[in-house]
Amino acid sequence: MVILNKIHIVAITSLFIGLIINILPVAEFLVSIKPPILLLILIYWALAFPNYINLTYAFITGLIMDVLLIVPLGYYTFCFTITIYLTLIYYPQIRLQSNLNKMLSLLVILAPYFLMSTVINSALGINYEIIDVCISILLSVIIWPGLFSVLRFIRQKYIS
Repeated sequence: MVILNKIHIVAITSLFIGLIINILPVAEFLVSIKPPILLLILIYWALAFPNYINLTYAFITGLIMDVLLIVPLGYYTFCFTITIYLTLIYYPQIRLQSNLNKMLSLLVILAPYFLMSTVINSALGINYEIIDVCISILLSVIIWPGLFSVLRFIRQKYIS
């Protein structure tokens, strides 16, 4: 029971830090290529503890992002929930892969997220550049090994 509480406390704390990083203002030219750090942290915890960090976390985190960024309610909720659903479906295969293959798997998991967000953006009339979407995907895949290592260190230090 104590381990279960530690899992939730550490995961919620890291998600809160990711939320703060996601909503920090950045330069205008970086806004469209900023990787979704909060989603990457959520993916890590879903891979580490798929029985505890599940679609409920994705839904609530997405809802908080919707409210904080003042976007139509359900935008991030839908995107985060679908992405974590794909992560939970394929986590047994992803966990057994090498680091390079994990990066490629992340690319496959994040592709529907960015596809959904671009479709929703075009439906809402929000301007975006497809090259910025591609750069954001590549940045997400590039920072994944470092983020994975940091979160693994935190998990081993505070949960085990």
